[in-house]
Amino acid sequence: MNNQNLKKIRIDYYYYRLKKGRAEILLEKEDGADVYFIPFHYVRADETLEKNLIFSSEDDGDEVINQVSLNEFTRRKKDKGWTSLDKLKELPIRRDENLRVRHKIFKFFIDLCPREGESGTLNRVLDMYESLKVEIAKRAYVAELRSALEGERQIVLDANVKQPDPELVRKEIETLEHFRIRKPRDIPMTLFDGFLRSHDLYTYEPIDWKALGMEIRPIPRVSNPSFDDILDDLLEEE
Repeated sequence: MNNQNLKKIRIDYYYYRLKKGRAEILLEKEDGADVYFIPFHYVRADETLEKNLIFSSEDDGDEVINQVSLNEFTRRKKDKGWTSLDKLKELPIRRDENLRVRHKIFKFFIDLCPREGESGTLNRVLDMYESLKVEIAKRAYVAELRSALEGERQIVLDANVKQPDPELVRKEIETLEHFRIRKPRDIPMTLFDGFLRSHDLYTYEPIDWKALGMEIRPIPRVSNPSFDDILDDLLEEE
């Protein structure tokens, strides 16, 4: 088997610490660029994996495993690399993964953070996490609108349907006037609700295409001749 066809196992390190009422995470910075990323390394053939690793379901070309810890990691060089979670939104994240990585950063921290003695810090992170989940849903909403606008998908494949007005779709992309958040039910009633809860995500209510100019044209009615009319025609032909 060609080794080039095999995936690499990568461990991403989510190291946190609580310091003076702040939650911080350890980030790396690319050499010569103002871009940050989660520390990681590729597993060697002779390496034994630790027991406290969190296996991830994501697939970005590598098989990704996460290692998370709170107040268990010390670093020299005057603590260079520790970043407050409050400032996380301002930082550019490598590989255009800003939303996905921030989602994981918040989620892992919330799972680790003590409920007693750190309520202020925890509540701030919960608020940021809530806003991020809404932001992710909005990004997906805009992506569906762009896909329709660029002709990559038809909303309804029916000749009797007038497609949405491109100008209204462009306006909606800018204003999100009809965007409505959808949160999963506490008790999942559908597989999709179960997916949202298991991944701790929000989505959006179905797009109101009618508000964006889509129309369903009435189908012209064709009057069918009655049996008596058909019989009369046949008799006349004789």
